[in-house]
Amino acid sequence: MDIWKCENERHQCGMMIEHNAAIPRCRAYLRDHKNVTERKTTYLTWHRIIKNAESNVKATTTYARPRNCIRDGKLVDSASSAEPYIAISYVWDTRPSFKEWEGRRVTEQALHIADRLSKHTSHALWIDAICIDQDNEPVKMVELAKMADIYRGATAVLCLVPEIDQTTSRVVEHGTGMIDLDGFRALEHAGDTHGMYMFASQGSNKALHKLFSSRWWTRAWTFQEAVLNRVTFLVGEKEETIPISDVLKISYPISRRAATQKKDNLLGQLSSFWDSVHSMSDTMKVCMPLGTAISSVWRRQSTVTHDMAYSLLGVCRLETITPDYRLPVEKVFADLVDKASSKGDFSWLRWSHLIDRDATCEGMSMVPVPATVLATPASAITEWRSVEVPQMSVVRGGAVGVCIPHRSTGVIRWQSQLEDIKGIINMLQKLSYGPEDIWNLLFGLHVGLACDVDRAVGGSGLAQALLNLATGYIDGTFKLEDSEDDLVGEKPYTRGYGFTAYASMAAKVWRNAQLVVMRSQGGTTVVPTHSGTGQARLHRLPVESHRGTCLCLVVYDSTKFRASAIGVMVENDHAGSGSWQFTRFS
Repeated sequence: MDIWKCENERHQCGMMIEHNAAIPRCRAYLRDHKNVTERKTTYLTWHRIIKNAESNVKATTTYARPRNCIRDGKLVDSASSAEPYIAISYVWDTRPSFKEWEGRRVTEQALHIADRLSKHTSHALWIDAICIDQDNEPVKMVELAKMADIYRGATAVLCLVPEIDQTTSRVVEHGTGMIDLDGFRALEHAGDTHGMYMFASQGSNKALHKLFSSRWWTRAWTFQEAVLNRVTFLVGEKEETIPISDVLKISYPISRRAATQKKDNLLGQLSSFWDSVHSMSDTMKVCMPLGTAISSVWRRQSTVTHDMAYSLLGVCRLETITPDYRLPVEKVFADLVDKASSKGDFSWLRWSHLIDRDATCEGMSMVPVPATVLATPASAITEWRSVEVPQMSVVRGGAVGVCIPHRSTGVIRWQSQLEDIKGIINMLQKLSYGPEDIWNLLFGLHVGLACDVDRAVGGSGLAQALLNLATGYIDGTFKLEDSEDDLVGEKPYTRGYGFTAYASMAAKVWRNAQLVVMRSQGGTTVVPTHSGTGQARLHRLPVESHRGTCLCLVVYDSTKFRASAIGVMVENDHAGSGSWQFTRFS
């Protein structure tokens, strides 16, 4: 096969295990490729799918309806009607042209979209630049607050991606077919991320590069627009149609591959991009924790910074927040995390470790912002989830800030001198911490806990190898460019081989940083140098991994209502914590 560059029996593709036998990857690929090709199935266009389902289409009354839609070139009242409508997701022109239309200012781009799509359906259309009066601020705020419901309640959602053509449709349909067959399943079972990627992408097919290069994938609002309705399609300029569920299906092996290769570029995109795309499939199933939504949407872009918060409301079920663009952006983000916390969602605290607390304004020492998240190379693979805490009515702290539950694990009984990363690793080894604890303390928040790296690459007990390789990259014993992405030879893929990329990510985390080890009665953490005087305490935060590893907060008595640092905590055996307290940290 061309994608493997194998000639006759001179294999360059590498080996795989299938049904307890070792075979060349290309042989399994050729068999499954033929199987999928012989099906001769093609995607129907969006308007044929909707027309075929018209007898079952009923307008829902569960969700708030849009004020207006456009049908047959005219603005219609939708708020008092039960008429089904189709919602449109698209990216505005970078320099939109406006014109007067039916008493309001609308974009020529939106009118062109309405004209084009109306030729194929009698359904009303909802297009934001037409159906929301852009110059009526009170009405605009009301409609923005209903944005998630507008997409949830639509008969279908069309995501306009002009880069899509017939070739793209065929490649995606073929890739999803390959994923359902024995070859891909065998590769997945072995943790063979390179093989999985090659099967699903047809060897980095150029059509996928073109598809994912679209601006549509980079905008903050399109994230929620694409995941709130199960009947959602990506649509090309000639009405080529791909179910978004199929695109997200092939994004899984692509994101796995992106996380385990040495170069942070796959199909023209960084691994953080693939994190964001793949997380969309999870969002379609459940309400998204704010911490996960931040890692996905805050790697995208918006014209107005406020929208980085407001575009999260639908996927996180925080629609009780009413958009208000007159508010300072700091208050918008503080209100966002405060509202999530009031619903028991503290997952956003995983991003608070990035904050430069010496540079933040009053009330923002715990509040993450998009610029900080965007600057990180990739989101960690560990899923940090909220811990249920009891109801508390007494709140300590100042007049401004965010209210956070915490439990004291005691005063800091010992702390190290400031050291660079190599010095800290040596110190932790002398203190008898094992490789898994050392890895978690230093890289658990930035890269992922050691057990999650094991799970991601299909290995077991890789902590020592991770630490050795990361240390080698740091001290120059190994060069990052010398790492290998794939093993090609006579032996099948080795389970767990992809861990090298995580070691290289770790080597970049604490460059030029000074760190300190801090130990309380309850546990130990490692955090970067920070301000604070007098006695300090470690407080357990209401966030933990699936195995119970928790995050902790460093607070000094001299500034006890302002956080100083956040890190992963390795808890001491049989050590307890104080009762939960509720403090407004400024």
